[in-house]
Amino acid sequence: MTKPSIGDLLAGVASSLREAVLPEIPAGPARRQIQVAISIVRRASQAWDKVGPYLNADNKDIEDTLRQVLALLDRAKSDDTGLELLGKRMQTALDPSNGAELEYPSPAALSARNVELQGLLVELQEALHAPSARDFAERTEILALLCGLFRRMLARELEVNAPTTARK
Repeated sequence: MTKPSIGDLLAGVASSLREAVLPEIPAGPARRQIQVAISIVRRASQAWDKVGPYLNADNKDIEDTLRQVLALLDRAKSDDTGLELLGKRMQTALDPSNGAELEYPSPAALSARNVELQGLLVELQEALHAPSARDFAERTEILALLCGLFRRMLARELEVNAPTTARK
């Protein structure tokens, strides 16, 4: 573990800018730009150390939900080839042998995996709203699973990115 952490370093930069640089800059556009930069750096410092755990939790939650969806798709006898193909892509993406189960994934690997999984979620939603899936019996169950997932994802996002005053 690096000490100070990246979050600590960013917080220090924000403090230095606010305490040492800002007082030296006269009122006007340059001062406003420095104030905005301080806010951005401060916000990044608060979120930086949380991003890895947030993405990891998000990815695991999406994977678990997609596994539940796959079980529903397997149970269903849908004639929708689009859902069938999507199920196969989801199965491939969730297969541990594809390298997605790294013990200590980097932030870049977590982010790339998150983008991949969210792409599958988009495809799934589009498939569920296609006219051919309207009579699909498990559709309501899958939509309920997705609704729960999205609530949990939003709660995690709020934990990472909400201003300090908005957190409980």
